[in-house]
Amino acid sequence: MAQARPLAGLAAALCVPLLLGGCVGSPGESPFEFYRQITGKALEGRTMPPGLDQATPNLSTVPQRPSRGPASARAELSAMLAANRAASVAPVMPGAPVPDRPATEGMAVVPAAPPSPARLSAAPRIGTGPATLLLPGTEAPRIEEAAPEGPPPGLTAPAAPDLATPPSFPSIAPRGR
Repeated sequence: MAQARPLAGLAAALCVPLLLGGCVGSPGESPFEFYRQITGKALEGRTMPPGLDQATPNLSTVPQRPSRGPASARAELSAMLAANRAASVAPVMPGAPVPDRPATEGMAVVPAAPPSPARLSAAPRIGTGPATLLLPGTEAPRIEEAAPEGPPPGLTAPAAPDLATPPSFPSIAPRGR
């Protein structure tokens, strides 16, 4: 039992690097590369974040509580919140009048309604005859009703094989011995 403890410690010391090596998805994601990025040459030449030259703040001090404002402003805010809560209980019916916008600083900047859709002019009618849009002094091209020529013989596909006849296999017989 006494010898098992050092062996267990040695096994754990050997398994930790193997387990950390299993964390690697790509070369830049290994724990060792992460440690090098936060402590090594990657930081050389970079400007340090602001405030590192100042003393560490004392987190045990608590700032003074902010003032709560006058009681009348708090009561007015509470009344407005209660009215909004009561109004939100019933859903708005379609076609109901929209309430006025509240007066805010940006009221003049933000439009109350979306812009109207763009007005497009009507497109000219397309005739069923030959081309109607010709330059002045030009005529419509003459279309000849000739049969189209096929592709040259080098570009055509080979003829389809006759599937009714059995395939021919090469002979495997030995040649004159």
